[in-house]
Amino acid sequence: MNHALIYKSIILNIVLLAAIFTSPLAAQYTNVYWTKYGNNPVLIQQLSNGSSQTLKFVAFKNGMLVAELEGGIGEVSLPVSESMTKNLRLDNSVMPEIKRMSESQNHMGALKLLRPKAYPLIKFHQVPNTFTQLHRPIQELINTLIDAGEYSEAEDVISRITLDKVDLKYSQSVIRLMNTYLQRGMADAGARMAKNLPVEGNYTSNISSIVDAADTLRASGKYEAVIPLYREIEKVVKEESKDNVRMWLAYCLVLANRLSEANPIIDSLIEPEPKNRLFSLYKLLQGSREHRNGNYNQALDVLTRGFVRAQTSYDWVPEMLYLIGDCYARATDTVAARNVWTEIAILYPKSPWAGRAESSLAELPIPQQSTNQ
Repeated sequence: MNHALIYKSIILNIVLLAAIFTSPLAAQYTNVYWTKYGNNPVLIQQLSNGSSQTLKFVAFKNGMLVAELEGGIGEVSLPVSESMTKNLRLDNSVMPEIKRMSESQNHMGALKLLRPKAYPLIKFHQVPNTFTQLHRPIQELINTLIDAGEYSEAEDVISRITLDKVDLKYSQSVIRLMNTYLQRGMADAGARMAKNLPVEGNYTSNISSIVDAADTLRASGKYEAVIPLYREIEKVVKEESKDNVRMWLAYCLVLANRLSEANPIIDSLIEPEPKNRLFSLYKLLQGSREHRNGNYNQALDVLTRGFVRAQTSYDWVPEMLYLIGDCYARATDTVAARNVWTEIAILYPKSPWAGRAESSLAELPIPQQSTNQ
């Protein structure tokens, strides 16, 4: 028996198994509930002229509901309209019990009832929102998954929904999951959700939530994730808001060390009047470019001029203070740096920049005690 050959074969098998279990494919989430329930048909009653018939709907294609004929001998496609959906009835008798369980925090019990109910409906999610009986279980499924901490499953369900073709309530659920991720420090996952949100047409109301998420992502150093968000927003905001978005886009490009892309934007902007709210943001942008170029004294001068014109309520003030403190630290004025970073922690304790400031404070040399009596 060739023991050496057997040994090599065992080692090879171990290596192959390790490769399988550490590969990107193995790391992907597999939604077993979609596999189990997603393609199941849905029985819906259609009311017409005082009579009703039960149809077995199996798919939604090209804006048409596809129903299987009795006996499985074929299919018929029905055009979907809002008036049609008013004549459809879906058995939602289980929904009150699901609601009761959710209200009593029995999320897993609610999910046990929801999954077989809601998953088959997902393939029909683009029917008009007037068919609330269909949309309600899907929306309830997403929100209950978030409540139960089943974030991967919730994200998988969301990925199967064309968000720019459905009611804003779906976007609200995405925003809820996005904020949950960000609150838990899961920045990459939060960025994925923000990127999924539509912003055009009826979905412009999503922009404010995306901007709030961008602030958190920026503080987490996820500049590359924020840049495409601002690019999409720039396309749809009104002309009077474009300079604001361009400033944030250019600022993130600077922070990502993509100065060749940031410089043309910065140089095309007209400096706002000192009394204008955007003046201090413009100075933050200019100062960040000087800071990135290593011109810390010049950066400090520009940032300070912006800070004295800012109001404490402006979203970017903690960020501006952080950079001012960093300029002092790089100039070895550790006392001034400590004072500025401490001010952030005191005045803006809920800002993500407070955490950055506290981390930077911990890296400063401990101030020496005076020996004078």
